Amino acid sequence: MKSLYPKIVGLVCVVLLVSALLALLISNIAYYSFWQDSYSQKVEEAVETAIDYYETHGDGNADSFYKMLQATGFQLYVQTGNGIERYGNTFRDESLSNQVVEQVKRGQPYYGMREYPFHLFLLGLFDNEVINTYGTSVKTAQGTDAVFVRPDLSRQIRELHLFVGLFLGLLVVISFLLLVFSIRYLVRPIRRLTKATEQMAEGDYGIRVGTKSRDEIGELSRRFDEMAKAIEASDTERRRFVANVSHEFRSPLTTIAGYVGQLNVTGEDIAKRTIIQQEAERMSELTRQLLILAKLDEGRRFKRQTLDLRTSLETTLATLAFQLDEQGIAVALDVPAAVQIQADASALEHIFQNVIRNAVSVSAEGATIHIQAEEQLEQVIVRITDEGPGMTAEQMKHAFERFYQADVSRASRGTGLGLAIVKETIQQLGGDAVLSSTPSGLNVTLTFLQA
Repeated sequence: MKSLYPKIVGLVCVVLLVSALLALLISNIAYYSFWQDSYSQKVEEAVETAIDYYETHGDGNADSFYKMLQATGFQLYVQTGNGIERYGNTFRDESLSNQVVEQVKRGQPYYGMREYPFHLFLLGLFDNEVINTYGTSVKTAQGTDAVFVRPDLSRQIRELHLFVGLFLGLLVVISFLLLVFSIRYLVRPIRRLTKATEQMAEGDYGIRVGTKSRDEIGELSRRFDEMAKAIEASDTERRRFVANVSHEFRSPLTTIAGYVGQLNVTGEDIAKRTIIQQEAERMSELTRQLLILAKLDEGRRFKRQTLDLRTSLETTLATLAFQLDEQGIAVALDVPAAVQIQADASALEHIFQNVIRNAVSVSAEGATIHIQAEEQLEQVIVRITDEGPGMTAEQMKHAFERFYQADVSRASRGTGLGLAIVKETIQQLGGDAVLSSTPSGLNVTLTFLQA
């Protein structure tokens, strides 16, 4: 399952990025629409005032004048009769047509800053190119120079650049960190609610979310707790009902089965007596299984003790010997004598009986049930494999559910509770049960804690 947390963080980051690009675009449009002309005009007036002063009161030394302009915060690209001179920071791009230079020398100003073309995300104010300058002519002792001037912004606002850069950098980092932790705090109750629903789906109805916030998530959590409480009460009543009914059924069914066996009947009545006895025994088995589940639902705690695995399996096989012999089914027992596990004796009997009985019910006459065991780290793995038809993936998905029967043709012979008892019992013992199907039959893998 994908987490909501990275999605929200990613979405907010994209929103911030798009917002920044849109803000830059709008600011750029505003500059070109409202401020470019006035800013360019201020630069032009300042340069022309300086040139007028030089031509009126200057000593005729153009180099000193250019250096003075440089010192006052301008960068210059000067085309003299002897070549090119540069003052201040170097231009990023010095491309300029000879036609423009000649026009400037003849006294026609060049309004490059004012006419600088619009760029989508590039602000013309900061583009350091010769074409983005104001060009004018300066008369010197050697002739007329074409002077292209623009404010040296990197020099004028260097400290401001550092401050703004540091400010924006810290703003981005701190905003991102606050964003990550704040969204984590926002998603936490959702994760807690998701985990609670997973636990409830597994049968833990005592789970509570306990969110105290007053928003929609808090309201959802409170509704969930109310639902969980109602389901827990209903489930408790259901379990109590099943336990009571199963207990009440057991005694009369035992009496019926006992008296049926003592009836002295002949002819067709013998078949009827047999059916009554079989059905009474089946109902007795169902009530026995229900009582076991009722005890598991009540949270029965098994007393774990060290048990010999092979001995426990041989005891179970001895109990089922009549059923195995009646169907002509052999058991291949491959379990080392020294293997010991931590388990409860009665619980272990329920586990092995249910698994082996299931294997017998799907096995044909003369088939073999294979039982193997091996030790792995601190666990003991027991594999019980039959030679039946196996199960499909969908059947194995539901096999451990109560009253589920994979083969409806055998529904009258089973209760659908055997594997459910196996799963819940072995989990309370600290192990697990897993099914796998092969072309040769169904394999039940039981995991126990090693003694």
